[in-house]
Amino acid sequence: MTTANATGRAVNQLLYDLLNRDLVAFINPTVTVGDTVTWRSPTPLERFVDFADYPTIRTYRRWAEAGEYSALLPDGALLQIRYRVAGGVIIGHRLAYVPCPYRIDEDFLAISPLSEVLEVHASESHDDITMQTAVRFDFDPDAAAEGHPSVHLTLNAACCRIACEAPMGAAAFARFVFQNFYRERWAQHAPFFAALPRVANVQSTVTDDERGHPHIAW
Repeated sequence: MTTANATGRAVNQLLYDLLNRDLVAFINPTVTVGDTVTWRSPTPLERFVDFADYPTIRTYRRWAEAGEYSALLPDGALLQIRYRVAGGVIIGHRLAYVPCPYRIDEDFLAISPLSEVLEVHASESHDDITMQTAVRFDFDPDAAAEGHPSVHLTLNAACCRIACEAPMGAAAFARFVFQNFYRERWAQHAPFFAALPRVANVQSTVTDDERGHPHIAW
């Protein structure tokens, strides 16, 4: 059992733990509004998603420059953590890792506004733009249908929805990101990551049909 306030406190504590270890460069305040735990952007966008098929460099820049994220990583990547909680359980989430399309000098980002850093890179050759894809775990039971698993992993294209075993906790999401995309930092802070809560013992959301296809299990 949990509440929106308890979930918000857990997310906030996780973000500060990451910040105190220099695993993230900046965090936005975690706020709880009704049943929703999310980040507070200093300049929230009227239209959060600006694409129907593929996220673009413009998408990244809009989110980064508007502060539409829970945490900014030292290389410019974004973490977006949002939960909905009702009746003592998590009823929805968006957990996204959005890589920066530019190879940012971390020392430059540490002393300069992000918008300035991005503007410098935007003027460089497009040959240097990376092809890393955003990684997003969604939990949206209200939209569950054939081809749209209740919990799914989206890679590259909006229509990609790979079924996942169950809703994911914020600590498990952070562990997933650093273990798979930042192995050196993961190794340097192994005791911290090992101490984070493991995936909760929650009920599976995978249907019999989804279990007959490749899916993500934990």
